[in-house]
Amino acid sequence: MSREQSLKNLLSESTKRNLDSWKPKVFNPTEQSDELMRVIQEFKPTVTNEIEGQLQELIKCRNPNRLFSDVELSRQVKTYLNGHDLYSYGVWVYYQWSNRLVHLLPEHEFIEIRTNRNHYKISPQEEQILSSKKVGLIGLSVGQSVAVTMAMERGFGELRLADFDSLELTNLNRIRTGVHNLGLSKVVSVAREIAEIDPFLKVTCFTNGLTEENIEEFFHEGGDLDLLIDECDGLDMKVIARWKARNMKIPVVMEASDRGMVDVERFDLEPTRPLLHGMIEDLSIEKLKTLKTNEDKIPYMLAIVGAETISDRAKASMLEIGETITTWPQLASAVTLGGGVVADVVRRIFLSQYHESGRYYVDIEALIGNKREITNSEDDICYPAPDNDFGVLPKIDRNFEIPEHQLEEIIKSACHAPSGGNLQPWKWSSTGDVLQLKFDRNLVSSFLDKDDISSMIALGASIENATLEAYFQNFQSKTLYYEDNKNDLIARITLEEVHSKNELDIWLAKNIRKRETNRNIESSKPISKAHKRKLSESAIKNGSNLLIVEPGEIYRKISDLIAETEKFRIMHPEGHRNFIEEMRWSSDEAQRRRDGIDINTCDLTIGELTGFKLAKEKAVIKNLVNWNGGSAFTNLSKKSTRSASAIGIITRPKRSRLDYLKAGRDMERVWICANALGIGFQPQSPISLLLPRLDNAGTLADEEFEALDRIGTGFKQIVNSLSSDKPIFVFRLFYKKREVVRSLRRNMNLHFRKVK
Repeated sequence: MSREQSLKNLLSESTKRNLDSWKPKVFNPTEQSDELMRVIQEFKPTVTNEIEGQLQELIKCRNPNRLFSDVELSRQVKTYLNGHDLYSYGVWVYYQWSNRLVHLLPEHEFIEIRTNRNHYKISPQEEQILSSKKVGLIGLSVGQSVAVTMAMERGFGELRLADFDSLELTNLNRIRTGVHNLGLSKVVSVAREIAEIDPFLKVTCFTNGLTEENIEEFFHEGGDLDLLIDECDGLDMKVIARWKARNMKIPVVMEASDRGMVDVERFDLEPTRPLLHGMIEDLSIEKLKTLKTNEDKIPYMLAIVGAETISDRAKASMLEIGETITTWPQLASAVTLGGGVVADVVRRIFLSQYHESGRYYVDIEALIGNKREITNSEDDICYPAPDNDFGVLPKIDRNFEIPEHQLEEIIKSACHAPSGGNLQPWKWSSTGDVLQLKFDRNLVSSFLDKDDISSMIALGASIENATLEAYFQNFQSKTLYYEDNKNDLIARITLEEVHSKNELDIWLAKNIRKRETNRNIESSKPISKAHKRKLSESAIKNGSNLLIVEPGEIYRKISDLIAETEKFRIMHPEGHRNFIEEMRWSSDEAQRRRDGIDINTCDLTIGELTGFKLAKEKAVIKNLVNWNGGSAFTNLSKKSTRSASAIGIITRPKRSRLDYLKAGRDMERVWICANALGIGFQPQSPISLLLPRLDNAGTLADEEFEALDRIGTGFKQIVNSLSSDKPIFVFRLFYKKREVVRSLRRNMNLHFRKVK
């Protein structure tokens, strides 16, 4: 037999751990000497016999005004024993799980000495009150520190522990125990630790956790609980246990181990108080049972932890759960702090020194640390607003005056054009038969608008809508572009009567107001050949071309690059700021501002919506950058593109300013066409709009340039394999199944002025 096999056999035959016991055996040596001898002979335990030292402490504590020499103290111990044998005094406690035998004072003397240094932070009279209290504790990560701290202070008479989980190696970053306890029930581990501190404390264990089957036993058997400490992770038991506690009129204390948050609900003093201060709107047990998935429960869990008030690192960590980490992070320092705070709060509740409910923060980083950086909230973002400069129209010979009702329809259509971030950067004015378009620089998204390229696309779309609507109103257009961009003048359109009709343009004009951004994520069948022909036909009027890429290897590569670009944009400081400025985070904000991207237009799960809202803060993004995180942003983008039927790319022979303007015109034609055919259209434009930043490396840090260059190189290689033109605008296409929430627009009069 090999040495390795021999070792394996020895290890497999070794004594298995005791996984169940948590109650030590306490022997009175004068009454149970035979049993004690059997344990010693059979198990040969490690013996700790410091009884003389304990007796010396007892004498000193009872005579605090005297100083004893060693000789005198030994004489006092002998006198105190009054002829009794030192080995038979007190009790012997056998901890079978560690095979240790410890000699201790009798229970009343042990308690007297062990609590002596509590005086008078806790008086002897208060100790009596605390020793009568029954405490229930559910959840033993943070709960372990709470339980052990309360045990050290002897802050209870009975402690009922509930947790269904066993110790894993990842728990040891915050749970104080040894590796020899891996696989052991958390409840048993804590109960053993308490017994090793004080074998006379009563601990009752519920190793299956708190369940609907054992909840009555947990709260009532052996006497009703006086207080509940909630440190469990599950929403169901948080709510059910609180309903039970409120019905029993007992207080509930919770600690979250983030920013030292402590939550107190005094149902003993306020028996009708809403659960969790009304944060979950008194979620009923009946409604709770309808919440089947974690996604269903997220709104309530966020309300409980306070998503707006958790620490920056906790917010950033939430975005990494399921990406680079498996669960909510906790630190031993925070858990230890929480244990001390909860023990203190519970003691003062029992001693009638604290009578209020509330949520409190013992935020060490705020109390001891550098001044906190200001994060970008709505208060410090300067939202853009239209300016009042429409430019001056030249004096011209007027052929005719556009009738008021027709002019209104033309401008309405022009203002219905899409724009980056829905910022609507156009200023239309008219006189006689001339329309003039000016670029409102006050309404731009700078990160995606290097050299005004994004704005040119939007302004081109507005021109196309104006000319299509004019055509529908029986006017044909002659457009003069101002490439020098003097005074931000973009174009003048002279109208005259139509002499012939183009069926495609009339059809597009009829569907201008149906154009919408569809951010829904829904699987779709392939785009039909007839529809692809119609889309391509719509794209060429102003000299552009349309590439349609359908699912396959090239499609997957483009999807991956789009996702990396989206992550790059959100995690770049300037891109992040633009992202925050463009989003409207509530229906009220969207209605009030009537610009930007309403968060409700995005087809997000509750978890994804939570991630978006957490990503609002600079500190969160800064942490993600430092950790090389942010995979949630790429995954969400991939989810969107890979559900579509195709990716479309508007291309041009060059990338001049005028090319972007004309590309915007043709993009709008494709967009209107797609929507008229029942095809959803969503821009995926950052990948093409960020590429011009590579022309000037000085605008990017080295690592940013390298990341963007990698994306740009990959994208250009793909497009070059499909066309000799330059990619200008990227979007996804899919057949529409559900209605969408439309982004709102400002009043037309903010963007139009008729010059007399």
